[in-house]
Amino acid sequence: MAPSSDTASRVFISYAHKDGGKLALRLKKDLIPENGFTAWLDKERLEGGDLWSNKIERAIDDAEIVIALLSNGSYVSEICRAEQLRSLRMGKCVIPLKVQVDCDVPIFLKARQWLDFSSPESYEFERQKLIAAMKTPESAVLKDEYRTTYNCAPPLVENLVRRPKVLSALRDKLFAQGSHRNMALTSLRGMGGIGKTVLAEELCHDDVVQQAYPDGVFWFTIGQESKLDFVSRVRQVPALNRLLGDYQGEEACKSQYRAVLQRKAALIVLDDIWDTEDVKPFQAQSLRSRLVFTTRNASIAAAFGAGEFEAELLTEDESRQVLKRWSRWPSDTLPDEADKIIHKCGRLPLALSMIGASLRGAPGEYWKGVADRLASDLSLIEGKVGEYQHESFLRAIQVSLEALEKKSEQDKKRYLALAVLLEDMEASDQILSALWGLDDFKTRRTAQLLVNLSLAQRDGPEKGLRLHDLQLDYLRKQYVEQEDLPLIREAIQLSYHVIVKDPGQFAPQLTGRLLPYQDKPAIARFLARIAAGTQSAWVRPLQPALNPPGTSLRRTLSGHTASVTSVVVTPKGLAVSASWDTTLKVWDLETGVTKRTLSGHSNWVLGVAVTSDGRHAVSASLDTTLRVWDLEADDKERTLSGHTKSVLGVALTADGRLVSASADGTLKVWELRSVANSAVLRGTPRRSMPLR
Repeated sequence: MAPSSDTASRVFISYAHKDGGKLALRLKKDLIPENGFTAWLDKERLEGGDLWSNKIERAIDDAEIVIALLSNGSYVSEICRAEQLRSLRMGKCVIPLKVQVDCDVPIFLKARQWLDFSSPESYEFERQKLIAAMKTPESAVLKDEYRTTYNCAPPLVENLVRRPKVLSALRDKLFAQGSHRNMALTSLRGMGGIGKTVLAEELCHDDVVQQAYPDGVFWFTIGQESKLDFVSRVRQVPALNRLLGDYQGEEACKSQYRAVLQRKAALIVLDDIWDTEDVKPFQAQSLRSRLVFTTRNASIAAAFGAGEFEAELLTEDESRQVLKRWSRWPSDTLPDEADKIIHKCGRLPLALSMIGASLRGAPGEYWKGVADRLASDLSLIEGKVGEYQHESFLRAIQVSLEALEKKSEQDKKRYLALAVLLEDMEASDQILSALWGLDDFKTRRTAQLLVNLSLAQRDGPEKGLRLHDLQLDYLRKQYVEQEDLPLIREAIQLSYHVIVKDPGQFAPQLTGRLLPYQDKPAIARFLARIAAGTQSAWVRPLQPALNPPGTSLRRTLSGHTASVTSVVVTPKGLAVSASWDTTLKVWDLETGVTKRTLSGHSNWVLGVAVTSDGRHAVSASLDTTLRVWDLEADDKERTLSGHTKSVLGVALTADGRLVSASADGTLKVWELRSVANSAVLRGTPRRSMPLR
């Protein structure tokens, strides 16, 4: 007697609709209960609906055997990858079948042999082998390094209110990309304070996403005042840095990154993007990796043709959950004033979390006072804080600060002291201790208080304190000595390249830069506070030792690994530097960010010149060549050969000709003309002149 469907072994069929649908459907039909099996497959996928669903999760969880149809389509499919990895991690018996004999096979999947269903003529023979294998199952084996997915995204906030429908829609948007060989981009866009970062963090911690990207989830915080170059960012993510292996210099780092991502299934997340230049270094050609970035600017997504997902305000029910969790209200029914608070906070997550935190432990009647305060006239403080996208944020932070002041007036002053920080600057305990004049224990206690009140955040127990840029903007406008705040912030900016590597240099660096302004009472008080607050021994300058703010030095551009030999400024606000490290770097003088590293010379670069339109740069090198670089297009350059010894310098004439000087005893004059927006080098040198 044939087994009933209740006693038949349950089988899950994983396939890609692109090239595995027909075989999957045929197998489902042939693996009938009479053979001892009942098969399940995602029917929606037959119509091209590549979306993850709860039905898929339940079917995998219920299955005893998983048949994985391996094809070119399944290799690049996030859905198939997630199904395969979920099954293996749950200890299911996974039997791999090849749809195409030469298809790529996921590296995490090891099998002693593959059943070959690539030829229709051998279908019946292979089907019998499959049934025999299913009756005495021997599973493929999961490699140890893929039993968990490396994930460096910040931990989920303690009072997270999960939004499963929003997360599912975002995940589907992410999985829907990938029709091109370039790594697909997804933009998570929304106004300030709406919770883009939290939603991105939740995406990174989603089990299905981690199963879809088994080679790792790598998180980078960028920010408006971004100062780190690509190499520095990569080195802050040790697991990714190890994947890249050995490299020397920024261009080699980018090259290794692109080579590694080409064969990986990884998720790259860039949080808080303000400029397209911050995205470009992270792009790569990869069928299976994806890049997600959060931003407020819709034009950035358009610049890359990225898929767009817009973060929306909380629903009324979600808003009530945020209030309940942050306030730790003991019952399911919130006080009647909750609806008024939600309305005044505009269902904005940041505002609601701050208000909820300020209500922690407060009796029900206190909620009415908060609701009334939120509804009150803010004209007295609006003049100080200026325009905000959401008045609700302004109301919320004011109420939160009042709650902080009730706990401790000193703690409120310490919070306001954070106005000197730069955007997205991670303030370590050493920096906080200097700003607040507290020992290590009290510093950590105060920092935790601010985190508990949702006035700041930490991305991990060993991470520094960070402020949302709306919070920082508010604090800057509340700073008492408005006239002197720019001097302090500029001093931090000038020393940031040192402080970010060694926070213990915070007090010495700022003292060395601000001593010329110590006659200003506010600056003197600031210097005295950080001197008294610094816990470790330090060398305190008695005379100005560093370039102060407000002078000709605007910032230090750091990135070359050897001597800088030449620099030229373009009409477009960029600087191009030449170095003994064999590279040139293109800098944005306004932000101090390295926009590009130009690699190609095999020896020291000794000189550089830029055309009058700022479009091209010409470099001279010890390797006997000149190179012409297109500063507005990636990887476009021309090599000019002719000198027999080192090229010592280069200059451009008013009519666009190049003149080069060489250790071979000659000067050479070259024609450089622009045709069809591309640098064209015409022939050989027009003439040579002996050096005297």
